[in-house]
Amino acid sequence: MSVEVTIDTTPNEHALKFNLNKKILDSGYKTFNSPEDAKDFPVALKIFENEGVGSVFVMADGETTFITVSKKPEANWDGLKDKIVEDIKAVL
Repeated sequence: MSVEVTIDTTPNEHALKFNLNKKILDSGYKTFNSPEDAKDFPVALKIFENEGVGSVFVMADGETTFITVSKKPEANWDGLKDKIVEDIKAVL
């Protein structure tokens, strides 16, 4: 099954929610504030390869998962959000 990703805005202008139609976490959540934190979680590590990413939050949501990515204040979502979707699909 190919991974489908939809994007939702959040109350935080520096964060976007990427909804996946796939379960990548059995339960709970994980927070990554740096590439070092994400070294054992390939999809988060791949997202951090994008300049401007500040943190990655992954949460199980029933049979699906969502990933909230926060960008650094000086970064711009134009282009960045599409690259993150590509990265998610490439890893999963």
